[in-house]
Amino acid sequence: MGLIKLKIPQTSVAKPRIERVIGQVFSLAALAMSILQIFLVAIPHLKFGNPAYLIFSIVLILLSQLVAAFSFWFGSADKRVYFLFGFSYAVAFFLYPISVAGVTSFPDDYRSWVWWWTGTATIAMTMFLPRWWSFLYLGFVPVSYFFLRQSPSGGAADAGTALLDATYVVLYAMAIQALVGMLRTAAAEVDARNDSLALMSVNRAQIDATELESELLDELVHDQVLTTILVAASADTKERKEMAGAVATAAIERLQLAASGEGPELEEVQVGTYAESLAATLKRIYPELPVAITKERDFTFPISVGIAIADATIQAVTNSMQHAGIGATRQVRIKLYSQGLKVVVMDDGRGFWESKVPKDRLGIRNSIRRRAQLAGVEVRIKSAPRKGATVVLLWSPDA
Repeated sequence: MGLIKLKIPQTSVAKPRIERVIGQVFSLAALAMSILQIFLVAIPHLKFGNPAYLIFSIVLILLSQLVAAFSFWFGSADKRVYFLFGFSYAVAFFLYPISVAGVTSFPDDYRSWVWWWTGTATIAMTMFLPRWWSFLYLGFVPVSYFFLRQSPSGGAADAGTALLDATYVVLYAMAIQALVGMLRTAAAEVDARNDSLALMSVNRAQIDATELESELLDELVHDQVLTTILVAASADTKERKEMAGAVATAAIERLQLAASGEGPELEEVQVGTYAESLAATLKRIYPELPVAITKERDFTFPISVGIAIADATIQAVTNSMQHAGIGATRQVRIKLYSQGLKVVVMDDGRGFWESKVPKDRLGIRNSIRRRAQLAGVEVRIKSAPRKGATVVLLWSPDA
């Protein structure tokens, strides 16, 4: 039996969720602001220059924002839609001077309509681009707008006003980006802690699996060797010596099978055939042991359950032979009925208190109770000093 090596891949749960939430808030806010600015800014600017350029630019920006809203609210929350928004703004920015090329005069307080979309476009691009590229973009947009603002088509503002507008774009974008960065960092830390906890759980599971395999092998050696020794010790005739040899051979094969990590090829077995085989095995080991079989129905059940029941039954009989006393009588009853399979091992010997069995004794605690319970078999042990002992093994397909 070998230790199963488990590897936990790096997970990312919190970060995708926070990215979706950020995208939902941003796309909804940007779309709402654009709709408002269409009425307050874009429509009044239709009288300046060629309105076809402005309408095309606004439609392009709105479409990109609608795609972003759909992606983050109903789709895959693809971060590339941020780039689509930034690209549509860039198209509008470069089309703007062309759209007002024929205009000779603007109002004194005139400001190009693209300024109102500069902030959200910058935020979108910085949320999509890698860190250093986002810094470059964050510098390029206000610088380019600074010169546009001072040009005649941008309102011919003085350097102070142009600098103020450009600074507003930077501060607005940086404030939002700082908040988004903190949320992303917190999400990454949550994912890292979850990965750490998962790795700790896997390591703990591997340690537990190693300990369990070691204990199961100890139990198997205990059962097989002990049974073989008891049979060999009572081999006072030629037939019993041959039987002891057969038991020893079977024990060696069982231990070799366990050491190789292989299991039986058969997955299920008929319970009637199994009961007869178990009874025959008990009679070979303990010829004087009464074994009774009651068959009310036949069905198939997992061979792993059958192995666990057989091991527990043989161990219970072996314990009785060792500890019940010379004058004690024993019997095994195997019953196949509508609820499943029931095996009872009972004697009228010395009895014992299960709670006082030493912890270093593997028979009851591990070979009977735990191994059977791991296979889904219910174990009931009833005993008291001078009142004998009864071990009941119950398995039901509905358990």
